[in-house]
Amino acid sequence: MIGIDIERNDRFKDWTDKQITRIFTKTEREYAMKQANPERHLCGFFCVKEALVKALNNQTIEYKKIEVLHTETNMPYIKLSTYVRSLIEPVNATRIDISISHTDEYSTAVVQVI
Repeated sequence: MIGIDIERNDRFKDWTDKQITRIFTKTEREYAMKQANPERHLCGFFCVKEALVKALNNQTIEYKKIEVLHTETNMPYIKLSTYVRSLIEPVNATRIDISISHTDEYSTAVVQVI
């Protein structure tokens, strides 16, 4: 199953701390805030979460329980927490592959649940 999402980066530029904290984990927020354009990275993380909703056709996913992390080589991945495993087990999936891309104006993500 595949999901894709695209969003405007500036959508996240003026978000309050309360809005950011509601959707993004502490690790995601810390990663984004260390970057030159934090809104791009927040947008990319949001796109991953939206693309996962689409891939699983599940509108009840709790965004803050989906965490995007990075390998030592900076490749993004979704942490396979107990919550994420509970989402993918009903569809007999064991893996989630993701890709995130950014431009000055947009971020996009593709999620494949395998």
